[in-house]
Amino acid sequence: MRGMNRGRPRNFDPDLVLENAMQLFWSQGYEATSLQDLLLATGLSKSSLYESFGNKQSLFEAAFTRYFDIRARQMRERLEQAESPLGYIRGCLLSVLDDAQQGRPRGCMLVNVANEFSTGDPAVQPLIELATRRFRQVFELAFERAQACGELSDSQPPAALALYMHCAMSGLRTQTKSAIDQKDLLTVIELVMANFR
Repeated sequence: MRGMNRGRPRNFDPDLVLENAMQLFWSQGYEATSLQDLLLATGLSKSSLYESFGNKQSLFEAAFTRYFDIRARQMRERLEQAESPLGYIRGCLLSVLDDAQQGRPRGCMLVNVANEFSTGDPAVQPLIELATRRFRQVFELAFERAQACGELSDSQPPAALALYMHCAMSGLRTQTKSAIDQKDLLTVIELVMANFR
């Protein structure tokens, strides 16, 4: 019986574990998520979690990376399928309303993580910066295309518009967690869109 565990193949799906951990961290935040919560959500034993993912923070970093990898890919795919680059931008803003309609809006995981960690964690800060850069790159591409097809004037550089868009989205996502009225969110979205015309 000795050595039975050595070299035994994993009997869990690492992708599913990361997905479940991501959903939990997204809903509860890092500090409020206990090790017990993670074990329940992932179905792992404590030893399996530590052997496969390291500690709680390592699992969090992997789950957060999964979040922005998936989100950035989805954003780019939607942009590629969009009939209008500016229509895509409007759709991104309106997607905030979907979150507002949920019983307990989670907001954007990137915004949540940035608010929880601020600049206090040298391991998480580069991930926040990478996620921000990845999202802004998609917005910048959308604005480049909007200018190229004449939907938008070229008076502002796409990078500046992408930064503005990212800040607007972050603010809107935060407000959904403050239970702001949907009609007020729509008013803000229309004001943001008016600045792009």
